[in-house]
Amino acid sequence: MSEQQRIQDQAEPLREHMSRMEKKQSQQEEVVLPSRKKVHRNRSKKKKKGVTVSFPLVRLLLMAFLLIVLLLVFSPYWLNF
Repeated sequence: MSEQQRIQDQAEPLREHMSRMEKKQSQQEEVVLPSRKKVHRNRSKKKKKGVTVSFPLVRLLLMAFLLIVLLLVFSPYWLNF
């Protein structure tokens, strides 16, 4: 009967596998990680401040667009002189 119980217990290899995986995982958890405060402090230092446009063509088109908008806004004042 014990042979039959052993055959019916199909989950035993999975239990053994999981126990091995848990042992490996507990060994990996012993690695010392930096504190959350240090990680976020370094992240905030890396952030760029202000608006930066890295593509010269985009910068040129943005400046042209702003110039056209300013000309359209102030053109009625210039045409009345």
